[in-house]
Amino acid sequence: MDKFKKIGLTALGTTLVASSAIAAEATVTGSTGYTWSSEEVGTSTTDGIGFYNNMKMVVSGELDNGWSTTGNMLLTEDASLSSSWASLTMGGMGTIVVGNGYGGLGASFDDATPRAYEENHDGMKTSTVMDNLGAAHDNGQILYDSPSIDLMGASVSFGLEYAPEASDDSVGDGEVGDSSGLYSSASGARVNLSYGPLSAGAYGYEITSETDSLDVNGPRDGDPMGATWFVNYSAGPLSVGYQRAGLDMQISGAAETANTAKTVAAATGMFEAEQISVAFNVNDDLSIGYGERTETYDAQDDAATAIADVDMESKKIEFAYTMGSMALKGYQIETDNPGWDANASSDEVTELSLTFSF
Repeated sequence: MDKFKKIGLTALGTTLVASSAIAAEATVTGSTGYTWSSEEVGTSTTDGIGFYNNMKMVVSGELDNGWSTTGNMLLTEDASLSSSWASLTMGGMGTIVVGNGYGGLGASFDDATPRAYEENHDGMKTSTVMDNLGAAHDNGQILYDSPSIDLMGASVSFGLEYAPEASDDSVGDGEVGDSSGLYSSASGARVNLSYGPLSAGAYGYEITSETDSLDVNGPRDGDPMGATWFVNYSAGPLSVGYQRAGLDMQISGAAETANTAKTVAAATGMFEAEQISVAFNVNDDLSIGYGERTETYDAQDDAATAIADVDMESKKIEFAYTMGSMALKGYQIETDNPGWDANASSDEVTELSLTFSF
């Protein structure tokens, strides 16, 4: 018994010594503010006053070998945990990330073109193609980000992600994600490069369906997949960008009619999207932007009585004015055929926000 006690105390002492060798830092940053928004659908208009309150807590430490580890938590105004993740940066060998709510590789591709304020689809009441890229497996995955590599004058980086259970279930210490009953694993990859005023990137992923998988949305014809690419160009205060994307959830069944609302998660057929945007820095404090996006529902119906494809189109203007830690920002976005419904009334949303960062 004394030998076992000695072993236990030795292990505890080793743990304490190892922990004391890590130099750690903890910081809290955030922002608060107020918002006003208005939505007009047909002849109906609604208004709302809201508030903005985000707090980000970060703890980081450096290991004896020069590697560093970081933990992040983001709390939002409804007192919920928006995201939480742990990262390990291995010097010049890249970074490994595991967590929930941080969006995986797809988070940086749901709108990769220039903007002055929010992403092009922010304010749209439809869950769009681009903000669904990688969304089915961005929790419970392991992600690797490479360092930037110099290649003939261009800066190149890549990333890889893998989710052993593509249920998008949030998991924590020692937990196992719930089975979706629909998918097994998922994997994705991205590459980004920049060369002078040009920057470009591409991202693609595939989800492995369970054999004869079936849920409320119907059986799968194959493995869901999605992909996107973009290219941006900056010249002084002006930036322009173009992006394309495609997504197929491989849901079997009859094609959706043109005059019914659809969702990416449940509709048959496939979805395509393209957008262009322009951002201009008027001066150090003021930026303005404009963007257009077209997202197409492709029924993939080649019958003689083929169902027509439907384009959901949006146009957005925005601005951002900063004064030290205070920022006044706003946008207006108008969407035709929201929900890929040819009979739906146009939807116009206006938002103004005043925020304070600390």
